[in-house]
Amino acid sequence: MLEAFYATERGSLEDITINGDFDLHPDLVWLDLIAPSQEEQQWILDAYEQNLPTLKSLEDISSSARFYRDDDGILHISTYFLTKNKNYQVENEHEDESSMLATVQTVAFILHKDRLFTLRGEKLVAFRAFRARARRNDYEIDYKDPTWILLGLLEAKLDELADILEDVHKDLEKYSTEVLNNRHREQILDLDDMITRLAQLEDMLGKAQLCLIDLRRVLTFLSRPRALGSHIYDADIRELSEDVRSLVEHDAFLFQKVRFLLDTTSGFINTEQNDTIRRFSILPSMLAPPMLIASIYGMNTEVLPFAQGTMSFIMVSIILIGFLIGPLIYFRWKKWI
Repeated sequence: MLEAFYATERGSLEDITINGDFDLHPDLVWLDLIAPSQEEQQWILDAYEQNLPTLKSLEDISSSARFYRDDDGILHISTYFLTKNKNYQVENEHEDESSMLATVQTVAFILHKDRLFTLRGEKLVAFRAFRARARRNDYEIDYKDPTWILLGLLEAKLDELADILEDVHKDLEKYSTEVLNNRHREQILDLDDMITRLAQLEDMLGKAQLCLIDLRRVLTFLSRPRALGSHIYDADIRELSEDVRSLVEHDAFLFQKVRFLLDTTSGFINTEQNDTIRRFSILPSMLAPPMLIASIYGMNTEVLPFAQGTMSFIMVSIILIGFLIGPLIYFRWKKWI
């Protein structure tokens, strides 16, 4: 899919329909390619003489070559975007938004003096949010300069990461209530399922941290004097860097909270298992005395008291019940059961 945008007179972005390379005129400031076909890549090459990397090559780029300016002065950036993808939804959880697994997608930015090319494998929430914001242009930014589009997309990425961390925080507050409420935990909560949900949150936080660290490296690169060729972007880059720093700290706090809940839930599971084993251990101890008495009276001997007579069965039964109730009362008194 190929989507193209041009800047209006007031600086906002508007999209146009692309049916071929003849629609790719020089006034377009942003070309967004989503899993493009070879034909669409050829359109870009014919119209702008720009070779685009393949989606597979994006995943193979080494960390040292993720952002650079080539000999022609074209800026190349590859960065990670985090998204909740329905294609990676947990099985049998089709209605639960929180059950979607987070995935990391690599997005390539190729910044020319007059336009920006973006290449990604699938649709992303951050791009959709930025397009809506750029169409309204509430902050009156002149998107005729493609650098503002690049910074706007990075800001949208940061906003999405902030929303994801906020959702994780809300989930952790809910899970804390479920785990630490004794009545709910003992009667309703499935601790094994809770372990799975917490592990999914920890996985999401790890991927969010990866994206935040990657974004911090991108902003550090862009803050270099000759990276963007102008100081008019410095204030926005510094502001984004401060937001990244605060989110990294928040992510670390959420990591600690997830670890606490994982350890607590695992402790409760171990306690339940120990209680179950203890009950099974107590049961033979309670049954051992009655079984001993029954075994003794089962021998063929006449010297035992109450071994003969019409009342022998009743008396032996009373003795057996007494030896059964005695240990039960003792274990209750010790609070072992």
